[in-house]
Amino acid sequence: MQTLNAPIYEVKQDSSWYKAEMKRKEDIKIFFEKIKSEYGLGEGFGFYHSEYFGIHAETKDFEAYKDELLKNPNNKDFHPFKKRSKYFQPIKELIEQIEEASPFKSHDVLGTNNISASQWIGDRWFFGVKHEKYVKGDEASPIDYKEYLKIVMDNLD
Repeated sequence: MQTLNAPIYEVKQDSSWYKAEMKRKEDIKIFFEKIKSEYGLGEGFGFYHSEYFGIHAETKDFEAYKDELLKNPNNKDFHPFKKRSKYFQPIKELIEQIEEASPFKSHDVLGTNNISASQWIGDRWFFGVKHEKYVKGDEASPIDYKEYLKIVMDNLD
């Protein structure tokens, strides 16, 4: 496991941002369980949003669903489902059930282009930032680097 560089901020677990992200993670977990049980999809399946999902080539699922996918990959052997596929609408509806999250929330709280990386350790969410002076809002709090490293060490497999 790699570590973040200081300074480090932890998203507060009682913040609306954290709760929305946890809901989103749970929704994604439920989504993958549903498509696994209903369609047998698991290995190689991926989605970007409800209009763009498919299967990576060279996987077991690719062979099973080859006729339902676009023949030419759009991005690094990723073959999206055809819009006319019988699977497109049901999978799209499942994806739409996933909680939406603002991709810009981290920039609103921690500063525009101020994030060096993020990391989940268990149920704790950390961000490395470039400059502390740009951090605003109260949804994330600074954490001592030694305390962060202790958390990392306690969670190594």
